[in-house]
Amino acid sequence: LHPGPTGNAGHIGHLSVDLDGDPCACGGRGCVERLAGGPHIARHALDGGWRPGPDGDASAAAVAEAARAGHPAALAAFERAARALAAGIAATAHLVEIDIAVVGGGVAGAGEVLFAPLRHHLADYATLAFARGLTVVPAATGTDAGLLGAAAATRATG
Repeated sequence: LHPGPTGNAGHIGHLSVDLDGDPCACGGRGCVERLAGGPHIARHALDGGWRPGPDGDASAAAVAEAARAGHPAALAAFERAARALAAGIAATAHLVEIDIAVVGGGVAGAGEVLFAPLRHHLADYATLAFARGLTVVPAATGTDAGLLGAAAATRATG
């Protein structure tokens, strides 16, 4: 972990991967988060024609379930998210020469609906020789990955 001078380094979600993209809450445009965050995946699927089931669940988890069932708009939403995430991970790999990227949080729970296209698109973005072998895996601790990482970093520096 590299916290940076103010402890704010490492926000891959706020790397801009779409120069003409939508404004992000951070003040930037086209951030990974605006394309690959759960609410944005769900919005993109809804805009593409996907509709929640009778339970009304319009979450990214519901979109992932629809994508696993082959719904075109749900698949397209995850394809878009995976491409944005691949671009952000590759940019990070090119900048700091990482050989593994661990993806956590709720969206990682989509499993291969996210990871299969992510690995495919990574080949298009991680093009420098030292980054071509980059491995991308889901966090073993699921949605607690960020919290556990922060706790470990605090213990290591405290």
